[in-house]
Amino acid sequence: MKLLLAIVIIALISITGSRLTFLNRRIPLGFRNILLTGTEYIFAGVLLGTMGLEVLDAETLKMLETFLIFGLSWIGFLFGLQFEFRQLKNLPKFYFSITAVQAFVTFSAVTAAMYLIIDKFVSLPESILFMAAITLGSTASCTAQSALAIVSRNYWFKNRTLLGLMRYISSVDGLFALCFFAVALCIIPGGDVEKFNFIKSIKWLLISATTALVPAVVLILLSRTRFTQQEYLVFLIGTIMFCGGLFYKIHHSPLVAGLICGIITANFCPHRIRALSVVIHAEKSIYIILLLMLGAAWQFSMDYSLVIAGIYFFVRTSGKLIGTFAATRIFKPEYTVPAGLGLGLISEGGLAVAIIINFKLLYPSFSDFLITILILSLFINELLSPKLILAQFSEFEPVSVKEH
Repeated sequence: MKLLLAIVIIALISITGSRLTFLNRRIPLGFRNILLTGTEYIFAGVLLGTMGLEVLDAETLKMLETFLIFGLSWIGFLFGLQFEFRQLKNLPKFYFSITAVQAFVTFSAVTAAMYLIIDKFVSLPESILFMAAITLGSTASCTAQSALAIVSRNYWFKNRTLLGLMRYISSVDGLFALCFFAVALCIIPGGDVEKFNFIKSIKWLLISATTALVPAVVLILLSRTRFTQQEYLVFLIGTIMFCGGLFYKIHHSPLVAGLICGIITANFCPHRIRALSVVIHAEKSIYIILLLMLGAAWQFSMDYSLVIAGIYFFVRTSGKLIGTFAATRIFKPEYTVPAGLGLGLISEGGLAVAIIINFKLLYPSFSDFLITILILSLFINELLSPKLILAQFSEFEPVSVKEH
């Protein structure tokens, strides 16, 4: 009975939430960005979870785990569909180079800092400590597009090329984050390897690529037949579910499975746009459900997590700032780039949340403090990011859309 009640409540919240928009509400940009990224649904999940009404208790969440796997695979598939290499080639090559340097610097700084600081506060097996640091480094590499969407909708900028660069970085650096996370899972498959084994890591990389290739090929072959819109929806759901479940079965990442499958589909399936429109249509509802389940599973406590969260926020912001500054000086654009551009890229968003959920799915006993770190960082970043984005264009006098 509790499971049925939980499903009904989750469905109502996700359906209602997916139809709400806060882009044009008369509230400060920071709070509007928090609402747009869905942070409030984490706290709704807390209310429904063990710290609240206990509608979504541990037993119920365990029974809903299948949807969690499917949702992560869906998010990864959607992200992968955006990477059609023929389109990416049309953009300036230095865009990719700047994004790569910024992502790598941020990832390296946060991973190293988190490895050292977590080791001081938490007693973890070496392999889990490594994965926790890598996971936080991966989430730090992500840049959400939500803050840029709100700012660009409400303001007009003279330097549109700079805005285009920021949009590119926020679209692509998540790919590096997922690659870092996937490689770490191959180095320590299942979290049970104490020492690095090069041969075993290569084997797991090949297994990962092959496992995601099979459902993608099946979808491409099915797409070459005649089908209705409803049949194609069934093809997509079946492929994403099979791909995510297969990866989870071998104790790998459903999120990465969806990513690989989506990239293959984007570049070899003749119905990429059709697939993209179908997957985007359900994205917000699925994301809201993931946030609700994350909040319900969160066990907050006033301990070392707050200290680690503060250090994470500082190191991540510094990494973004230094990485972007170095990248734009090495690969110099033909237009002026502010020295503090990295401060305009601190919005964290949905992909970072998905990575943390994936970590909890694979390592449930060691994830509570990581969730606390991300949620606190997410709230602060989404609150500050619109103003920091505007600060990068202060020389160019951004004008409100209503005034323009």
